[in-house]
Amino acid sequence: MGEVKLVSKAEHFREKLTHSRKGLSLWHVFIFFILAGLFVLEIPSFADDLENQIKREQQRLEYIQTKITQHKKEAASYGKKEKSLLSELEEINQKEELTRQNVKVLELKEKKLNARIKELTQKIKEEEALLVKAKSALSNRVVSLYKYGSVSQYKLLFSARNVQEAMSISYLLGRVAKADGELIVEVRERKRSLEASKEELQRQKNDLLANKKTLESERKKLLQAQDEQKKLLSEIRRQKSLHEKAVAEFAASQKELQDKIKSLLAEKRRRATASSSQRPVLTAPKGKLLWPVNGTVISNFGTRVHPVFKTKTVHTGIDIDVAHGTPVKAAARGEVLFTGWLKGYGQVVIIDHGGDMTTVYAHLSAISVREGQVVNQGSIIGRVGNTGVATGPHLHFEVRINANAVDPLKYLPR
Repeated sequence: MGEVKLVSKAEHFREKLTHSRKGLSLWHVFIFFILAGLFVLEIPSFADDLENQIKREQQRLEYIQTKITQHKKEAASYGKKEKSLLSELEEINQKEELTRQNVKVLELKEKKLNARIKELTQKIKEEEALLVKAKSALSNRVVSLYKYGSVSQYKLLFSARNVQEAMSISYLLGRVAKADGELIVEVRERKRSLEASKEELQRQKNDLLANKKTLESERKKLLQAQDEQKKLLSEIRRQKSLHEKAVAEFAASQKELQDKIKSLLAEKRRRATASSSQRPVLTAPKGKLLWPVNGTVISNFGTRVHPVFKTKTVHTGIDIDVAHGTPVKAAARGEVLFTGWLKGYGQVVIIDHGGDMTTVYAHLSAISVREGQVVNQGSIIGRVGNTGVATGPHLHFEVRINANAVDPLKYLPR
């Protein structure tokens, strides 16, 4: 209220000085300039600063809201990746389990084959021993025949008491000789059969071992893939957790900012009567806006793949390719609402043109205006740079209606 009183006094003295037909004393002049100075300094101190503070907080709120949306999308994206990886991991686990089971079956078959080979090896040894024994018996008989010739046989025959007994002895001697020969042949055949069976079992074992080796190699690869998928899943879950945490943090900041903006707006409304009469009246621009720089549009308004983060984002303006240091002009007459640094945008100028329209000029290398300053269309407000998150020198230009971003090309001449 003190400031309002000072304004009233200043106006009163100004009328007196303007309309008085008497000469002005030095005292009156001194009082006038003192009060006029107070008028100039005091009004912006509570009105301009408050409005600029509100605008800055609104810009921060918009940034936070955008970040919340981005982190929610990222968290959802990582959630989908997590589900996909879990499915892939489950498939790998099933394949690994099947392979492990196959290896187990082969190991049991190998064990069975080894037992059978061992059994056949033992039988072959027994047949070899029997063959040696048969050969030894036959050899002894041959030696006896060699030593005693046919005398022994004749003695046996002549020792017979009759012809029938002699015929029996002759028959038995023939049977013994024949049996010896048949035994040797039989043992040899059994041995050959056992050896053939052993060779077949050994071949089966070799095939089994080759198959087992292939399965073990495949299982090793599956286990490696399993480890890689688990690591990737762990990283995706970590990223998902980070984005979910970021969403929560930004949501808390958003709530804090919303409360602050409500408070500032309430204060602004309370002081609106005192400040509105002294502020410049702005009307919405008629016709097209002025291009802030002359250059090529390299990124349009709308959804795009972010040039730095390589993720899909909503581009809230247009990017114009121009050289570093190029003068940036105001697109229309208006009042500078904000000058300073915004995360991602770098150095920024925001101008209010009235009619709920504002324009944003970002990534500036230098700023040539101050908050609260009224600029005309074409006035130089700064210079092109690449501050903030940018791939190179360019101007990021936005048009906003009621704080909502719209396509700037609809407002610029073709």
